[in-house]
Amino acid sequence: MSLNPARGLALDVVTRVREREAYAHETLDAALSRRKLNPRDSSYATRLAYGTIACRGTLDEAVSRFVTGAALEPGVADALAISAYEILFTRTPPRAAVSEGVELVRSVKPRAAGLANAVLRRLAEVAGDFPWGDPDTDVAALARLHGHPEWLAELWVTELGHEAATALMAANNEPAPLYLAHLPFESAYEAVLDALATDGAEPKSCPVPGCIQAGVPSVAVKSAALRNHQVIVADAGAQFTAFLVHPRPSQTIVELGAGRGTKSLLMAGAAFLDGGVASISAIDVHSFKLESLRGIAEQVKAKGIRTVVADATDIAAPGMPGAGSADVVLVDAPCSGLGTLRRHPDRRWRAQPDQIETLALLGARLLSTAAALVKPGGFVVYSTCTIAQAENAAVVDAFLASEHGEGFTVDLLDTDIPEQWRRFSTTQGYFQSLPEEGGTDGHFVARLKRGR
Repeated sequence: MSLNPARGLALDVVTRVREREAYAHETLDAALSRRKLNPRDSSYATRLAYGTIACRGTLDEAVSRFVTGAALEPGVADALAISAYEILFTRTPPRAAVSEGVELVRSVKPRAAGLANAVLRRLAEVAGDFPWGDPDTDVAALARLHGHPEWLAELWVTELGHEAATALMAANNEPAPLYLAHLPFESAYEAVLDALATDGAEPKSCPVPGCIQAGVPSVAVKSAALRNHQVIVADAGAQFTAFLVHPRPSQTIVELGAGRGTKSLLMAGAAFLDGGVASISAIDVHSFKLESLRGIAEQVKAKGIRTVVADATDIAAPGMPGAGSADVVLVDAPCSGLGTLRRHPDRRWRAQPDQIETLALLGARLLSTAAALVKPGGFVVYSTCTIAQAENAAVVDAFLASEHGEGFTVDLLDTDIPEQWRRFSTTQGYFQSLPEEGGTDGHFVARLKRGR
């Protein structure tokens, strides 16, 4: 029996991600470009690779129930995890999943084929009882059902409630939609929509100005509009964060933690549409990320963006703007990224609960820097792409109660939030979106105003 090409490619991706701690999407893209599978096999390989990586801890636990003695060799464990994913999370007939799984293990280690046959047969026999507990009352079973770490399921059940946590974890196992952000410097929004439609990308407008959802992502990612930076890839929630800054011509805006500068570009675009140029300082500790921003800004002729390589927690660092000089400071805080797990399946099991506290402290330091940079009457916008109160509302609330937050008040976001997203408005006046099938990622935003 020959090795199925989709499963073989999935194994290659899963192994490379494990061995190199690589990003799943980059590894998969590289593998698909090398192998040139037909569309059906390519689609199934993607599902197997992403699903196995996303649910890896659950799959390893399931396999371990039927393995005794010495630990499995890593490559064998990779192959068994893929087969366990097929058995527990897909509609592949059990006999076919077992048979294909044995061949997959054989491709790694021929002598382990017998072990694979025994383990996978036993797993298939009990798959009907998965998740081996009542997910309505047992958090471990709930986590198992959706392939998430138990600590994460506990966190979300505690903070969001059982129903919302369940929906969130289910959404994390669905493909993430592709959103594009229009850069208006050299092209009109309607013209870009028409071009994408002509290409067959089936573009749809979104609640956020300039946002486009691609109905056919595989076409959109190859479009001339994306290649020429008439649009860039950006989740709808990330675009909404930039919108909440309300950039205007002649404003002085600072972005702390700018990364590759997506939001800086969007803010420059908003000022451009308003008839002028905003002075934007994009600050990040990683120079290579800012190089990407500079390249795109130059290509699309975006004006007013200045990049600064600096530790933004140190207001005295070379290149940092002066105290009290900014009309608006956007804090794009480094975070655990728990709102983007469906886009980054490798992150689900790498994330650890102790990272949340560390990142919350970093966010608090950046917020203090922002408070020093903004002028009286100005605004601080604090944002993350995570779903953990310790990194979000708790950071903002602690800041407001501290000496650094003296004179700041919450600027309610209610009137800025589109009707379709009103459910994401919090009682404190913040914004917290949750991933939904076909919807935005998980983003948190708070806007604070400094008194005069």
